[in-house]
Amino acid sequence: MAADTSRPSLREAQREVTEQRIVEALAALIGQEHPLEISMAAVAKQAGVSEPTLYRHFPTKRDLFAALASRQFRTVTAGLAPASPDDLARAVHTVFRRSAETESTVRWTLAAPDPERVPRPHAQARLGMLRTALRGALEDLDDDTAQFLLRTVLLLTSPMAWLYWKDYLGLDPQAAADTAGWAITTLTDAAHPAQSTAATQPPRRG
Repeated sequence: MAADTSRPSLREAQREVTEQRIVEALAALIGQEHPLEISMAAVAKQAGVSEPTLYRHFPTKRDLFAALASRQFRTVTAGLAPASPDDLARAVHTVFRRSAETESTVRWTLAAPDPERVPRPHAQARLGMLRTALRGALEDLDDDTAQFLLRTVLLLTSPMAWLYWKDYLGLDPQAAADTAGWAITTLTDAAHPAQSTAATQPPRRG
């Protein structure tokens, strides 16, 4: 009888549980001290594993931070697959709300000054999601205009946009998402004025 390869082996399952525990330990420590000052020994202690175990799963601190960034990306985008600018404007509400639930981790992983130490492992996945959502809006635009639109929407949909609006204007996640959604809709309509449908009001959350 053929072995069932669709389910992870016990060893793989244990590895995933251990890695998740280690990453969660790092996230917990970030709320207590400056992340770049957190030692691997402190992470191991917080996770309840030995240092050799920690290094077996994450040989360098950069590997550990990359895992944390991946976890954060999955957390804020889980279940989201926007297929249009309107879908994207609605999805921002979910992204900002989820980001607020883990604000200290989001704030640091996005604002970390050294990308060599804190990589962005899902940068291409995020850009791909935006290109899919903006496909109709990007059609027929010249290359420069298409790039300007994509770059602007990249910023508008980043949790960092909410953090700036919170810090400078006191906006909560919903108000920030309404602002971002209005801007996305307005920009994409302006790119194709003949197709505009007077969507200048913030889209309602789904």
